[in-house]
Amino acid sequence: MDSPKRTWEYPKGPFEGQETLPGSSSEPPRTHTHRRKTKPFLAMVAVLTVAAIQLTVHSWFSKTAERSPVMNLTDDPEFDWYALEPSKDIQWTPCYSGQRCARLLLPLDYDTPDGPTTAIALRLIPAANQQKRKGAILVNPGGPGGSGTEFVGRAGQNISRIVGDSFDVLGFDPRGLGASTPLASCFETNSQRALWQLQDDQRLLNLTNGGIEMRRARDRMLAARCEERIGGEWGIGRFMSTPNVARDMLEISQKLGQDKLFYWGFSYGSVLGQYFSAIYPDKVGRVIIDGVYDALNYRAALWNTNLADIDAVIDSFFQFCHEAGPERCNVYDSTPAKIRERYMDVLRRVEQDPLPIPLAEPPLVVTQKVLVNQMFRASYSPLAAFRYVADTMHAIETNNQSALIALAPRLVPPTECKCADSPAPWFADVEGFSTIACGDGDEHPYDPETYAEYFKDLSETSSLVAPLWGVYYLMCSEWKVRPKWRWTGPLAAPNTSHPLLIVSSKYDPVCPLADAKAVHERFGGSALLVQNSNGHCSLSAPSLCTAKHIRAYLESGILPDPGTVCEVEELPFVGQVKDVRVMSAEDARLLEALEGLSDVVPMFGPM
Repeated sequence: MDSPKRTWEYPKGPFEGQETLPGSSSEPPRTHTHRRKTKPFLAMVAVLTVAAIQLTVHSWFSKTAERSPVMNLTDDPEFDWYALEPSKDIQWTPCYSGQRCARLLLPLDYDTPDGPTTAIALRLIPAANQQKRKGAILVNPGGPGGSGTEFVGRAGQNISRIVGDSFDVLGFDPRGLGASTPLASCFETNSQRALWQLQDDQRLLNLTNGGIEMRRARDRMLAARCEERIGGEWGIGRFMSTPNVARDMLEISQKLGQDKLFYWGFSYGSVLGQYFSAIYPDKVGRVIIDGVYDALNYRAALWNTNLADIDAVIDSFFQFCHEAGPERCNVYDSTPAKIRERYMDVLRRVEQDPLPIPLAEPPLVVTQKVLVNQMFRASYSPLAAFRYVADTMHAIETNNQSALIALAPRLVPPTECKCADSPAPWFADVEGFSTIACGDGDEHPYDPETYAEYFKDLSETSSLVAPLWGVYYLMCSEWKVRPKWRWTGPLAAPNTSHPLLIVSSKYDPVCPLADAKAVHERFGGSALLVQNSNGHCSLSAPSLCTAKHIRAYLESGILPDPGTVCEVEELPFVGQVKDVRVMSAEDARLLEALEGLSDVVPMFGPM
């Protein structure tokens, strides 16, 4: 759905094709039938802070998972990662009800192979059909800073059903993160970090309200603390760069007996996939990058292409609500424009008079920043999250305190005092985003005139979301820990040992289609698959067409024809656009897996 760029004003007041798979098209057929229940959206929104918004198959595979030694520890859901003895070879241990876990020792610095090490946590869901097993597909959920082992816990079974029963699905925690050690933590405890985050400024960033000065002060504090705790000659912060993680993926693959990488990376995982394919073009087995941020813009630490399509995604909220009608959208109105006008009225209302919810647990005040952030985060997964924006808007319009109390945990994450009950280290937050993203990026010390021009340009792209996204440039301008290995070579390859598959939503809130097209041009032979949907990465909307292309690519190396556009099975508010009763049993099972993934859409930025 094409949508012109808008200035958000308050009312005066985002391959070598051999065959075409079923479901591919250029125009969306919309035969609306029934809809499934929208599932709960996990951790949809948060008050925006730098710390809290944290943006493969042929016979060469050997059956390493079968021949690797399997130790007998525990399969308890409360699995103790640190009870696993790290090893220079992959020693699988039963874990998490039929899965396998390991900790792999790799050099902290590949230039010093006998020096300090990092232990990389691995979590594998074995292929359902071990007789036809073809190898392991590594997955990365984005961030940077996302945990691959945790992602496999939330999404791995559904991903297994999409890629087929002949593949293992393997999540890993990049160095410094999750259950990998050492951890990139700049705070002594999770509670200490949470208390720091509670001090965040509740004003939306602009050039005149003093918010930039407060943002910079907080960024300087974090930078200084991280320089002290994870910097230094052998500090983990100096060895977490994306090229290091790309090398780790190569090492993991080869220790599994796979000469080439099979990989599916989402969001920042698309950047990681670009780095790997540029540095090791002869080691590409199958590489899928999904929800694509142009690694050139990322490496320049500009963060200024991301919002190209965010307003189109937000506009789809008003369009789909109107299209669905009053029975399916509780803020329905006679035109999309009227719904939009009412939403902007709500924003202006809380700007002028922030709304207290005194009986929420804990009590909170709804500010303009809270609501803008809610819409922004909902744009990542409209299918799962737009309903909560509508519910919030309706509750505020009708002054329904009971509804607002119920919605409060989806507006601001509840804060609990757990000073004496710290989570296991692999569940704790760390400073992964700033360490990786700012470390990978070009240095650009803060200059007020340069930033003012940057912020104005960002606001012209999306005046609503620019105050949220503009913090990234500021954060990196104050960052001090620089990586020992920073890739400055080409982020392109005229040829790779197998072409990349590049997947993009038509309208992605933070990784626009234009970026995917730019990357497609730089990697020779690659294919671009467009999914006609709104949301972040293909997981944000179920598409049998997309899933079948991904499976064909992984299993047989088949690339979509140029210009392929896949339609989706369900739209926000509207519901399913195809009748599941006429689907084959296999398609119905695949759709069920896809619907499960709409709740676990990767978040680009600090998590």
